[in-house]
Amino acid sequence: MEGIFITLLNTAALAGWSLVLGILLSQSSEWTLQFFEPSMSDRILLIDLLIVLEGICFVEIGRIATGQIKGNLVLGVVLHMIRMTCLLLVLPDGLVAAESDNICIMVLYSWALTEVGRYPMYLFPSSSIARFVRLVLPIITFPIGAIGEAVGAYGVLSKLWDNNADSLYWIKIGLLGGVIGINSLLGPTMAYPALLKKGLPVLLGKDVKASTTKKSA
Repeated sequence: MEGIFITLLNTAALAGWSLVLGILLSQSSEWTLQFFEPSMSDRILLIDLLIVLEGICFVEIGRIATGQIKGNLVLGVVLHMIRMTCLLLVLPDGLVAAESDNICIMVLYSWALTEVGRYPMYLFPSSSIARFVRLVLPIITFPIGAIGEAVGAYGVLSKLWDNNADSLYWIKIGLLGGVIGINSLLGPTMAYPALLKKGLPVLLGKDVKASTTKKSA
């Protein structure tokens, strides 16, 4: 029963991120405008959709924490906390601008492409193509997203700096400063090398695990 639930959850996540990617690819159409425009309650449909999808990611983090699946727990928590900070503090203003902020769109493309490339491996774990895409795609999307998140966070931080009347001022300063610091310092020195260690052997055709799987098939 649990296996069916996880499969459905992964399928829903893939469908959701594919929808996000489709929205980004067709921004000029009237149908997609509703996802960028604030509602009567000032909520943005695209942001709400992304928060739901991030909720699924946090379910995965919980499964890593309980040992149900393998993964880097610390990296997962930091990565998705950065995403939530961007969703709540950085992206909303950029997405509702007269012309959507290019930095925000760049970040969303990096997220959507990463996730659309990630979930097929969960759904089809024996597929060498799914494994290739899962491990190689972040080599491209991670630095683009990390740079965009840091630049976007800096832009919001610089505007917020002089507005210390905000009741959550120091919390926002801390979260935005954390995004800038982590993405600028730890991203290039720790996270990205870890991605390269996994992805480069696959890209260069030297993936021992994939070769073993093929021989045993």
